[in-house]
Amino acid sequence: MKLATVDIGTNSGKLLISEWSSKGTLIPLEQAYRMIRLGEGVDANGVLSDKAIDRLIDALSAFQVIADRWDIDQFIVTGTSASRDTGSSIIETVYHRTGLKYEILSGDQEADISFEGALGGLPHIKGHVISCDIGGGSTELVEGTSDGKIINRVSIDIGSVRITERYFSSLPPKVSELESARLYIGSSLKRVEFCGNDGETFLIGASDAQRLLLELQFQLTHNQLLGQFEQYSPSWRCLEQRDPQRMMLSCDQIQCWTDCLIQMSYADILALDPQKLNGRADVFPAAIMIFLEIMNRLRQNYITISPWGLTHGVALRMYKGLSLSSSI
Repeated sequence: MKLATVDIGTNSGKLLISEWSSKGTLIPLEQAYRMIRLGEGVDANGVLSDKAIDRLIDALSAFQVIADRWDIDQFIVTGTSASRDTGSSIIETVYHRTGLKYEILSGDQEADISFEGALGGLPHIKGHVISCDIGGGSTELVEGTSDGKIINRVSIDIGSVRITERYFSSLPPKVSELESARLYIGSSLKRVEFCGNDGETFLIGASDAQRLLLELQFQLTHNQLLGQFEQYSPSWRCLEQRDPQRMMLSCDQIQCWTDCLIQMSYADILALDPQKLNGRADVFPAAIMIFLEIMNRLRQNYITISPWGLTHGVALRMYKGLSLSSSI
């Protein structure tokens, strides 16, 4: 059995083609990304623009072409923050123009499914865990255990597109804009009151922004980045420190990246990785600001970045015969 699972976020659309092995494990076969910016202007007016809807339809059509090559059994599309903000009209629009069923996930559903996907990508982690998924419109945090039990969850309306559109007039942002953004992010995170435990807690990153920062850190420590950081921050040299754990980032590294990114122009951010930052460069500083504030709020020194996320979580639920609204 093969599935196509699609995550339509505020900024990007992601496709996963997968199958279920005879051993009862998820096997990713192909992944694809399209920058959609579905949430463009949504934070201000609560309405999807015609251009954003056209970009969404184009992305879904491209994903259908890829899925057709794999002879899939089911095509599942889920929408998250921007879709929640704008109501159910998008469901009818998508069906009318593509023939696809479009399911809008609640914040709690998004949190739970992202948590399940992130855990699936890190089978070696055992014990108490907190997952963190920073999107374009919202951020989901889930506290639970490595066997999938959820203790607490929260979905907060802080995301890279939302913060950028609401507070930043340009890149680099003005000092006053940065301060306003930090105050709003910090105030929003006061809702996060996870109980923790007496032993070790594993913090897991489940978002594209976190995976991209990990990749940039890896490129930098292996002399693959062309970007010059000296002009932006006296602390940039801490970014060169090699971490023996390939899948981990330290809070110090995230702090240094934040210090650099908030001083960089759009062109300089894009130059760090023109392919992966295309469509993301303008909102990337806000995403990493949110990332840093979460690390500080949770008082965590390290985070392990999962290669899997929401699309994998949706696939896992479908293969197990669970609905997207089922509790883990």
